[in-house]
Amino acid sequence: MTQPTIMTGREPSLALNKVKHGKRRLSIRHVATMLNVLPPDAISLDAAAEMLRNEEFFVRYNAARLLSRRGDREARLVMQEALGDDNPRTRATAARHLYGFSWFSAEPLIKQALKDGDSRVREGAIYALCDLRELNAYQLMVTVLKDEEDSVRSAAAWGLRECQDAAAVPVLQVVMEAKDPEVRIKALEALGANSMPQAIPVVRNAINDPEPDVKYAATLSLLELAGEAWLEELSGVIGRTNGVTREQVLKGFFHATNYLKIDVARTSAVDLLIDALETALLDDQAATRMAVTWPLAWMRHERTPGILRRAYNLEVDSGVKAQIVRIATSLRSEDDTHASAVVAEEILQDALKSADELVKKAADGVVSQRAAAKM
Repeated sequence: MTQPTIMTGREPSLALNKVKHGKRRLSIRHVATMLNVLPPDAISLDAAAEMLRNEEFFVRYNAARLLSRRGDREARLVMQEALGDDNPRTRATAARHLYGFSWFSAEPLIKQALKDGDSRVREGAIYALCDLRELNAYQLMVTVLKDEEDSVRSAAAWGLRECQDAAAVPVLQVVMEAKDPEVRIKALEALGANSMPQAIPVVRNAINDPEPDVKYAATLSLLELAGEAWLEELSGVIGRTNGVTREQVLKGFFHATNYLKIDVARTSAVDLLIDALETALLDDQAATRMAVTWPLAWMRHERTPGILRRAYNLEVDSGVKAQIVRIATSLRSEDDTHASAVVAEEILQDALKSADELVKKAADGVVSQRAAAKM
């Protein structure tokens, strides 16, 4: 008797429907990507207007970008209509891309967006003003940002972060009035990249900011703006401040001179700076004395090895003393013959015999790391 056939459902069979070749479905994301490569007049204005209301961010963004590239009266009318839409995301996208139009045609639309009740729309208008890169735009931002919330001020800091126009400095000065220290730091970063001397007094004032991270950012930006020319004044700042302010200035000084490749030992202000560093070793705050160790151990100058040795011998805080051991040895190789390296080895050998458990532990750690590196 014939056994019944068991069907698995995976057997080959003839297609019931005719397959249509050469056709594909476009995803919304693919449509958004296509808008980047199409010429501005390849999309109808009605289609662009509809895309501005799409739920997908990239569709809205690239449609507005396309209209901005087009930059004619018809495109401006589409943007104007979008600014009156009930959806704040549509209004914000339109506001963000008004920079493509002339100032004469864009100004009323930007002012309309700057009065919008949704902060996202106002942020978009600020970004557009930043991208316009002209005096009228800077002057308008100075006026409106004085009474704005920090999120909108932050848009100006981001939008001007690569701007090297002196007219942008007053805008960033207003952003520096933000309550949020992160916004002030962003403004300082933009000022540091501005490269204009008008930015220097604005950044210098931030050294007195109550927030430690802002003080640090101000030091970085000042060195980016003025370079070696600010080192003499910096020595005065280190010498006359104390505590947290001095600590953050010292950290900023060490980091900025390294990534800017400023050889402090070869500058005309080196003796003033070393005097200031020696004074800072007397600071009451342990973290400040610790911060002095980095530039002292790094600098290749005839005066610094002796000061570093005295700093180690006179330090009474175990944590700071242990850190001096780590820093002094980590910034010098074993085969380095400079006096700083010699002093670093003397400090290490003394620490290995120290009765202070924390200091000896730091020294033992250095020896262990060296041994592991040779394996």
